[in-house]
Amino acid sequence: MGTGFYRAVRESFRYRWSLLASLVNALLIGLLWGLSITTVYPFVEIVMRGETVQTWFDSQAQKSTEASIQSREKVLDLQRQIAQAAGGQTVSLERELFVARSRHAANEKTLAAIRYFQPLAHAYLPKSAFNTLVLVMAWLLVSILIKSVCLVSETMLVCRVAGRTVADMRRTFYCAALEMDQKTLDAHGTTAVAAQIVHNTNLVRMGLETLYGASVREPLKILACLVGAALISWQLVLISLVLAPLGAVLIRGLAKRTKQASMSQCRGTATVLETIIETLNGIKLVKAYNRERVERHRFKTEVLDLYRGGMKIAFYDALVKPVTELTGIITISLAILIGAHLVLNQQTHLWGLPICAEPLSVGALCLFYAMLAGIAGPARKLGEIYSTLARASAACHGLYATFEAKPGIAAPLHASPVPMHCRSIRFQDVRFAYKDDHVVLDNVSFEIPFGQTVALVGRNGCGKTTILNLLARFYDPQQGSILIDDVDIRDVSPKRLRTHMAIVTQDPILFQGTVWENIAYGGSTDRDRILAAARLARVDDFIANLANGYQTPVGARGNSLSGGQRQRVALARAILVDPRILILDEATSQIDQQNEELVQDTLHSFLSGRTTILVTHRPSTIRLAQRVLMMDQGRIIEDLTSDEYLTRFAPDELLRIKVA
Repeated sequence: MGTGFYRAVRESFRYRWSLLASLVNALLIGLLWGLSITTVYPFVEIVMRGETVQTWFDSQAQKSTEASIQSREKVLDLQRQIAQAAGGQTVSLERELFVARSRHAANEKTLAAIRYFQPLAHAYLPKSAFNTLVLVMAWLLVSILIKSVCLVSETMLVCRVAGRTVADMRRTFYCAALEMDQKTLDAHGTTAVAAQIVHNTNLVRMGLETLYGASVREPLKILACLVGAALISWQLVLISLVLAPLGAVLIRGLAKRTKQASMSQCRGTATVLETIIETLNGIKLVKAYNRERVERHRFKTEVLDLYRGGMKIAFYDALVKPVTELTGIITISLAILIGAHLVLNQQTHLWGLPICAEPLSVGALCLFYAMLAGIAGPARKLGEIYSTLARASAACHGLYATFEAKPGIAAPLHASPVPMHCRSIRFQDVRFAYKDDHVVLDNVSFEIPFGQTVALVGRNGCGKTTILNLLARFYDPQQGSILIDDVDIRDVSPKRLRTHMAIVTQDPILFQGTVWENIAYGGSTDRDRILAAARLARVDDFIANLANGYQTPVGARGNSLSGGQRQRVALARAILVDPRILILDEATSQIDQQNEELVQDTLHSFLSGRTTILVTHRPSTIRLAQRVLMMDQGRIIEDLTSDEYLTRFAPDELLRIKVA
């Protein structure tokens, strides 16, 4: 797992009590898993032989007593032989004595345990073979029932921890996305950022659920079975698991490749989502130019790339199961061969190595195999767990790399106070390029006195909108400076700077909600101020035609309103801010001529006492300005009054100038 996923794990620790409760449930599940398998022993050793627990304890007590006597005599005999033996024979005899003493000690412990439980069995346990079987089955049923309750409880607790942690992460990353500078957002793409917040965090949720669920529960099941098998013969357990490290190495390698494929799939998912959103947002253009076939082909290519990435992950996941199953089969086969050899020959050693303290019975060997079989299922799931954690790790890597990058535009450590604009705005030798090889503004210099309305005109791509973006500090220039009242805007907090501004664009953004809520987005809930702003923007001219007036929902992106209506709502929102600096980027371009004239009549009084920069190609809007800056290829080529501009350029020529 990468460091990113460890950070997600640390985030989950705030829900430590739920984690602790889930761990307790997992411990109970593991314990009950192992105990339920032990029913194999009484079934094989007692019930299937027609015995009862009492008769079994009695026979075992007799056998253990005889075995203890025999082992004690063996020890005494070896001690006598050592005392009489010559020096060369002592070493081998002492080795035999060590084994004999170990067996005698084991026999004594077994006898003591049997004698402890023997009276309890006679007092409380059934006295017939069938009733004994009923008790065994009842114990099996009760253990499974309790285990199931614990499993449900653990699953819900783990889902709570994972869900709450991911909800916290989504809020954190969403807030980080809001703080991203525009250049970084452009580089990643808004759809890719959205895909990270939704898709990648969902992979993290799955990873956390696996980490706190299966990756705790399944190893505990394995541990319970290993302990049970080790109580029978820990030496045989070690021999059986000789290939386990090889299986672990193979699964780790598959998980590494799964992580790499998952990172590629995350990028592919973002690309597909971006294509869907881009196409649906521009569906009118697609249909107008009959480009459906081209878009279908583009989408097919991207979906197939995503499919191939998914197939890689599926292939690596599919390999996990046979690797774990093959390892498990070899392990059990090895145990069967060795165990059967020991039982059939009633031996305790293999190739001179001690395997058990006393010869294994058929029931003990069956229980040992059952314990190994109980390991197989959880062991197979461990491979799947590793793959899920690898995908979660890849998702975390992308999330933290995207959202923890230092913003390119941020408040300086010792920010200057934002001046209450009252003197001028000055661009001084400003040079800017979105990409290094394409200069948009080339040493642009101009000054706007406070209270003046300036229109920017020029052909598409000449840099008009870029000037507005730089003034609002969505980007920073590569060279030069922008000063408001002689204070460089890079020396102040961007957030505080923008509290002095309001912006209306050609394609205004409205959010899900009502007309009233979208106007109030300007920062005030005062009813009188909102109504006054609506009147100035001529919103009240069409509000009566809406079903619920100001409480009418505007729909996604304001699509239930016309373009002109959206612009008037956005203009009302900007008026509500009462800014010192007003930025209008073709703010009335979608309003019909009659309503535009009404809006501009009301704007005349509003523009007084504030600095306004507007981008337009309409002569009627240019009349709002006292001054016109003509731009071409990133430079200002003319600085005219609005009357001079309208006199020199005929309206029919003006209308041919495209908007930046």
